[in-house]
Amino acid sequence: MNPVERLMASIDPILIAPYRMFEDPMLGWWFGTTVLAFWAVLVGELTLAVVYRINRKPMAANWNKTMYYHEQSLKAKQAGDEDAYKGINKLANEAYGKSFFLFIAMGMATLWPAFFAAAWLNLRFADFLFKLPGWAGGLELNFVTPFVVLYIAFRIFFSKIKHFIPFLNRSVQSPQ
Repeated sequence: MNPVERLMASIDPILIAPYRMFEDPMLGWWFGTTVLAFWAVLVGELTLAVVYRINRKPMAANWNKTMYYHEQSLKAKQAGDEDAYKGINKLANEAYGKSFFLFIAMGMATLWPAFFAAAWLNLRFADFLFKLPGWAGGLELNFVTPFVVLYIAFRIFFSKIKHFIPFLNRSVQSPQ
């Protein structure tokens, strides 16, 4: 058994518990998947907050460097020194690229729990299908679609309220 399988087996009792809260299996599935989507968003936001705390100073330094080079390139342009402008602007673009990709990487930190949850759902509910009504062409959906819809709904909801949560509100600010 690989480490991921061991981890999934060890947390399976916690993840499956909400699914067993109702006798009606469909109600239990919806409730459990709703709780799982919420947990995925919450763990992702906590991961982002921790990553932000670790990277806060390097991010701020890199952002300040970006702004410095940008200002210097504008001064060189105003002075009419095209060579200096191009050289400094290249440094500004490199610093901006580093800042941009660091922000993107940090944003990705919020997504790993969703992929982990989807993998766990696949282990537990791979054969579970939803048949849509006839007007929808009789399509069948597996567990992924409802989970993704719930996950996105919680991400949107959480983006509106996280500013009020003390530990999480700092991770939404720019590094200036």
